[in-house]
Amino acid sequence: MGNNMDETRHQEENDLIERTLKGDEDAYAVLVDRYKVLAYTLAFRMTGDADSANDIAQDSFIAAYEGLNRFRGTAKFSTWLATIVLNKCRDHGRARRETVDVDDIAELRGSSAPDPERIASSHETSEAVQHALDGLSPEYREVLILKHLEELGYEEIAAILGVSIAALKVRAHRARERLREVLDKQGVRP
Repeated sequence: MGNNMDETRHQEENDLIERTLKGDEDAYAVLVDRYKVLAYTLAFRMTGDADSANDIAQDSFIAAYEGLNRFRGTAKFSTWLATIVLNKCRDHGRARRETVDVDDIAELRGSSAPDPERIASSHETSEAVQHALDGLSPEYREVLILKHLEELGYEEIAAILGVSIAALKVRAHRARERLREVLDKQGVRP
């Protein structure tokens, strides 16, 4: 049943794109509304800055709109848009040091009772993980964000990053190992 829903949504998106290409701006507004959270969240996690994330998300939707005639419909629109967002983040990162919001990663420590000591420890862990992620190459940071924070599957991540699934799995493994090494050196275990 899930596959049927995916096919229906994919067809609906292709119809919206076709209508947009014929001049129906309301059709594109539906796509923007549907994926604005994805675009913003991905940009925010890559940059760590709300204003930059807003700008990148807007720029990404403009670029997608302007390049819509090149969209082939073989991939999902969300995959294509995520690729544009990541490219915009890379451009942004060339001009400014990139950071990633790691609150979600720090929560993996699993605290059941929010006592002050645990909160302070969690905050320290968040900062350490943030620092460790900042030190990773963009390729490693991207795969960790897409896999563990955005919770995308390998197939979709491979499409976004333009690599094979086998290469992606190797990159993901190396990224996790590198993050673990950096955190171990800092004495942190998230």
